[in-house]
Amino acid sequence: MKASLSIIIPVFCLLAACTKEPLTTVSKPNTTSALGPDSIFSYTNTINKDVLLALVNDARNKGCNCGDNVMPAVAPVKWSQRLEKAAWLHSKEMSDSNYLSHTGKNGSTAGDRIKRMGYNWKTYCENIALGYLSEKETVDGWLKSPTHCRALMNASVTETGIGRYGTIWTQELATR
Repeated sequence: MKASLSIIIPVFCLLAACTKEPLTTVSKPNTTSALGPDSIFSYTNTINKDVLLALVNDARNKGCNCGDNVMPAVAPVKWSQRLEKAAWLHSKEMSDSNYLSHTGKNGSTAGDRIKRMGYNWKTYCENIALGYLSEKETVDGWLKSPTHCRALMNASVTETGIGRYGTIWTQELATR
């Protein structure tokens, strides 16, 4: 029995290693698992989370005018690392590709990018900004823009994450 088993193993190995047929199927890597919620990848998000969260929640706590719309005070949001990752990756993509848009180069929406980070959202909003150098300037800029202000003051969102790459900022706001 041993002799026949030792002959089969080398023959099998030889057949598996010596194919002459070309590889015809190429699979694309699964970007969801490569950038999934539990993946470990290095990113340097040059922000002060505490300051950003305080600025956002201060505005939400006081209420404000978003253009002609009076926005009442709403509940504070909590920080989400998954939303932060989605925001940072979008900021990096926009910086690397020299564009500014809520639509990703691959046609993705903020909802797509958030979901890719393992955040199963019920509601989401996204703010982007270009050129600001500080947390306060960025949040003030969002509050001065009626559309961005309404997203920041949306009572339906409970969590946020903000990513900065260079001078491009992205804020994801969502509810699970």
